[in-house]
Amino acid sequence: MSKARAILRTGAFFGFSAGVLAAYEARRVMTSASGQEALANRYRARLTNGILRLFGAELLLGGPQRYLGGALVVANHQSALDIGVMLSVFQGVLVSRDDVADWPLLGRLAKHGDTIFVDREDRRSGAVALREIRRRAKEGRTVVAFPEGRTFPGDSVHEFHPGAFAAVRSLGVPIIPVGLAYSPAIAYGDDSFGKHIAKIAARKRTRVAVQLGEPLPPELDARSAATAARSKVEALVYDARRALDDDRT
Repeated sequence: MSKARAILRTGAFFGFSAGVLAAYEARRVMTSASGQEALANRYRARLTNGILRLFGAELLLGGPQRYLGGALVVANHQSALDIGVMLSVFQGVLVSRDDVADWPLLGRLAKHGDTIFVDREDRRSGAVALREIRRRAKEGRTVVAFPEGRTFPGDSVHEFHPGAFAAVRSLGVPIIPVGLAYSPAIAYGDDSFGKHIAKIAARKRTRVAVQLGEPLPPELDARSAATAARSKVEALVYDARRALDDDRT
């Protein structure tokens, strides 16, 4: 790992993000209401794809092609980089922990990205978030969630919370499982966001396998869907890891 690379990339990350934010906000005031969503999508793609290039992230995409229209996408959660990866593959809205809304710069970007914030310890916050997930899905948008509720190191997939699955129950939208694997291995752990990003920035490159699965059966109740999704994601993480190992040989 290179300390100089970490410093340069971390500085470039914040500078690039601030530049995209400023450009978006300038264009937004000149854009009609009907064009707001397209503008936000365009700048979101510019931001996420730029950040992934900046950190030397190389994506290996496997499985069925991305789905268009309303969907709930669920994945395992290892790193802050998961957010850029998932928003790069799926042009959707993200479900995030509530404190991110107050972060300098990144909170503002998240709000512009129509992020759904949730405090998992607050029932009222959870109820509001579920209503927002359901509303977005009914509008034909893709919602990206990490049902483990926090990051975990390694390829193990922990219990999925059923909330997001309950939110889309009876809507008939696809629930798409996704498995993520990194090489070198990546973990957030107890690091601060800045320290975690600096560790990623110090690497020459980070290879990310994104393995998409088939949608879950639509008739499942929330808890059954959460259990089935976890099992599917676990298998997809195994496939993603194998794809990384095969690509290296």
